[in-house]
Amino acid sequence: MIDSLPAVVALAHQPDALAISPDGRSLYVLLTDGTLLFLDTVDNRTTGTVALSEGGFVAPTPDGRLYVSSPTANAVHVVDTTTRTLLRTVAVGAQPRELAVTHGGRRVYVAQDNQAVSVIDTAADTVIRTIPLSGDVSGLVASPVAGGPVYVAMDTVNIAVIDTATDTVVGTPVPVDVEIVSTAVSPDGRLVFAAGGEIESVAVVDAATRTLITKIPVPGGPLDVVVSPDGRRAFVAAFDADAISVIDTATFSELRRNPLQGAPFRLALTPDGLRGYAAALKPGSLQQFPTHTRTATVGARPEAVAVSPDERRVYVACTGADAVAVVRTQDAQIATGAGASAVAVTPDGQQAYVVNSAEDTVSVVDTQGESVVATVPAPGVALAMARDGRHVYVVGGGLLSVIDTGTRQVTETLSVPEGAQGVAVTRDGTRLFVTDSSTGTVVVITTSPLAVLGGPVAVGGDSGLQSVAVTPDGRQIYVVNTSSNNVAVIDGLSLQVSAVIAVGQFPSCLAMSPDGRTVYVTNLESDSVSVIDTNTRTVVGEPISVPRSPQGVTVGGDGRHLFVTARNSCSVSVIDTTTRTVIAKVPVGSLPTDVAQSPDQRRLYVANNRSDTLSVIEISPTPVRVGSKPVAVALTTDGRRAYVADSGSGTVSVIDMTTTALAGAPITVGGRPQAIALSHDEKRLYVADSATGHVIVVDTATSTVLDPPVEVGGTPSAIAVAPSGTRAYVADAGSGTVSVVDTGTGAVVGEAITDALAPATVAAAPDGGRVYIADAGSDAVLVVDSDTLTVTGRIALPGTPNGLAVSPDGHRLLVTMPALKTLLTVDPASLTVIGSPIPVGGAPHGVTISRDGRRAYVANAASDSLSVVDL
Repeated sequence: MIDSLPAVVALAHQPDALAISPDGRSLYVLLTDGTLLFLDTVDNRTTGTVALSEGGFVAPTPDGRLYVSSPTANAVHVVDTTTRTLLRTVAVGAQPRELAVTHGGRRVYVAQDNQAVSVIDTAADTVIRTIPLSGDVSGLVASPVAGGPVYVAMDTVNIAVIDTATDTVVGTPVPVDVEIVSTAVSPDGRLVFAAGGEIESVAVVDAATRTLITKIPVPGGPLDVVVSPDGRRAFVAAFDADAISVIDTATFSELRRNPLQGAPFRLALTPDGLRGYAAALKPGSLQQFPTHTRTATVGARPEAVAVSPDERRVYVACTGADAVAVVRTQDAQIATGAGASAVAVTPDGQQAYVVNSAEDTVSVVDTQGESVVATVPAPGVALAMARDGRHVYVVGGGLLSVIDTGTRQVTETLSVPEGAQGVAVTRDGTRLFVTDSSTGTVVVITTSPLAVLGGPVAVGGDSGLQSVAVTPDGRQIYVVNTSSNNVAVIDGLSLQVSAVIAVGQFPSCLAMSPDGRTVYVTNLESDSVSVIDTNTRTVVGEPISVPRSPQGVTVGGDGRHLFVTARNSCSVSVIDTTTRTVIAKVPVGSLPTDVAQSPDQRRLYVANNRSDTLSVIEISPTPVRVGSKPVAVALTTDGRRAYVADSGSGTVSVIDMTTTALAGAPITVGGRPQAIALSHDEKRLYVADSATGHVIVVDTATSTVLDPPVEVGGTPSAIAVAPSGTRAYVADAGSGTVSVVDTGTGAVVGEAITDALAPATVAAAPDGGRVYIADAGSDAVLVVDSDTLTVTGRIALPGTPNGLAVSPDGHRLLVTMPALKTLLTVDPASLTVIGSPIPVGGAPHGVTISRDGRRAYVANAASDSLSVVDL
């Protein structure tokens, strides 16, 4: 799934340091010119500035002061954040850098350039002592626990521990075997995290035993690390990857990467842990990123959501699209051969071919099973797929190899120059064009028979010819000349160079738009993409800025998007070809060099040269057409079937999840089905029909409607089945009631629950003891005792609720708040809202929780999106 990029605040100068106020309302950004910015975290608006001498490091105290180190002045500035004035300057030792404020704010520890740490008493703002160390200081952090120590990174590979009661170094430094550039401590003080930039890992130290526990691989040059307030996540600034790495502190593993629009090197989290800020270089900016959520675009007006048991897929009922969107939650990484450098996909989308340049093989990937199914011996650096998909042409090592995609065998070979770097095939499949970087020529080859046609076409440059592409009509051949920073155009009839077009620095690859009107050229050293009009054979407009060494490029099948690999940021940039802006970035493997799109335009395949993998990225969810206006979805526990309530067509659609297609004709239930629920044994499906006031029962084995229906009256719009399977609870927002149905007899039992004004959703606790009702009429969740069917509690909410979900252990209740665009967490024990509201999409409606209780999935009806929330 592809996330949109975070909000960006442009800065006048490069940021140097970043910190957030204890109440989370203000962000402090120190720029390299010494300007201290105050930003409001609600709208990222600058609310004030203080002019200081230079950039350095910043650290806030609980009482509203900010300490700012000034290396050239050998001092620390003290700023009042309320009046936004410089209070005083405290002289310290040589070139102060990192600062650490102890719990309670009584002391500030200052790292110095002369193998020492100064201690400032914040009551008097004076240096009370200087602690000598036995090595160079590269960073320090204070334990958040009262009386806890200060940890000092020493000689970049050791961590020294300072006892804050005595201000002495205790024990021997802890070796961590990483080049430490930043440290952080968990909220309970038990773990110390050290980011090592060049080693590309984060070391974890046990604070009690002072021993190294593990090193977590974090590719991309980790430069800063912060820990969430609950201690469950660590966020790492991966500078070279233009991303934030999210670490699970329980398993010490990387969960995901949040892409950014620049290179992050300083991080800060709000006190509630829901938002993060990254100070980024290239370009200098401040970027806000969500810490708990990811968002994927789905179909129009998503209403309901269900998640597969293995959590690899999410099913979203999209009312406005008459479809169920099937969303992959994780991108696949397929191990290929060594040096994956080029990729192409067959027209039917069933196979992907990957050139492994380091071992002279081509991997054949089954795109459905997402595995390598064959390895073909063939030296190569580039390849081209015939339009009919019957052959793949691979060049490299002085050889052109023809692979039959049916047999997955090399059927023909032809000697080509040793310097062959690129290959393209005409649309009719009759000719190949192979670039020779050693002689600056293009070799023209016929495919039947396989033979060189005439002499090579002289293009120019003795070592620069790379990628090549042919217009659909075969009249123009475009050739990248890296050494000359241009693109040559060869006339397809005369086979002579007809134009030379200057582009950016070190052009690498090019891609042709589907209509042949535009050529896109990646400029490796200019960090840009040049756009060429094939009619005028000129560059049009300004180059598109794509940071971090763009190389591989492909155009979407509809021409609306451009996909570019960034060699040095382990990502793929998604570019809107109309606005010429990067709209999303997707983390992939190490050193991505080539990219191809599936014929249905729903997936990207990225060859990662250094990690020897093929990344499979879902660009857009797979839609499954169902009946009219689907509003609810229920999934079997084995994940093989999904049932969808089609409110507009009076049907229930059944989806086979193994084929992602309809399993037979929809089941006609009549009326206007609004909600569905499966029985505990999954033999029965209960459908709430708001048009007739009935609950219709379907036999799932035969897909037939059982008579008679259960009459509950009114306009039932929500339904939940008790864990025991003996009862179903049916909410009627119109009459303000919840009816209780005996699933064995199919009859309504007892009196309806009438305490709600407008029950929107109903959910049963896992132990069956409680039923929760989201009452849109009273802005509350009602708690009902399932034995007595009486309301025993009421949870007041800050707005109107819609969706409900109970965690598998019953300890957490989630409530969607459409008007507030948030997800609330309720503690069922205390019947109170806990924590801060979690921002999601517009008008969040349906919500469900994964089996392990670690994630929630929210359908956002107004923003056509799905939010994935870490709990």
